[in-house]
Amino acid sequence: MEWLFGKKLTPEELLRKNQRALNKAMRDLDREKQKMEQQEKKIIIDVKKLAKEGQMVGF
Repeated sequence: MEWLFGKKLTPEELLRKNQRALNKAMRDLDREKQKMEQQEKKIIIDVKKLAKEGQMVGF
């Protein structure tokens, strides 16, 4: 039945596959975190700029 379900992975192969998936997920999360931090900095700068100009609309 191997031809139907494919070759069974050894524990080492399974570990490597899972480790790669975990590392990829961690990289994706780091990228997302960096994007959010950049957006936060931009928003803070915009809020300070508007506050300095006296435009406190919506606050």
